[in-house]
Amino acid sequence: MSTNATRQQESDATTTELPTDPNAVTVAETGAGLLVFVEADRPGKELAGFADVADWSVIRDALRNRGLGVGATTNLPVFDIDEIPQ
Repeated sequence: MSTNATRQQESDATTTELPTDPNAVTVAETGAGLLVFVEADRPGKELAGFADVADWSVIRDALRNRGLGVGATTNLPVFDIDEIPQ
């Protein structure tokens, strides 16, 4: 008997550290926290996580408005505000 269970495989490639170069990190203020973006492997930026979050529903709305999935709120790290390069 077979099942259609999806296997999850953990990756060692995931990192929760931000680049130290301030030019490689961009933040977007949502009014209830920060969306933290980093330089992507391809041209552009990718969402790396969040910082200083006061209201997750506002964060989810900000993600939807940018065409990003709200699942990121459960999958990406929350950085301490001091971890974001100035």
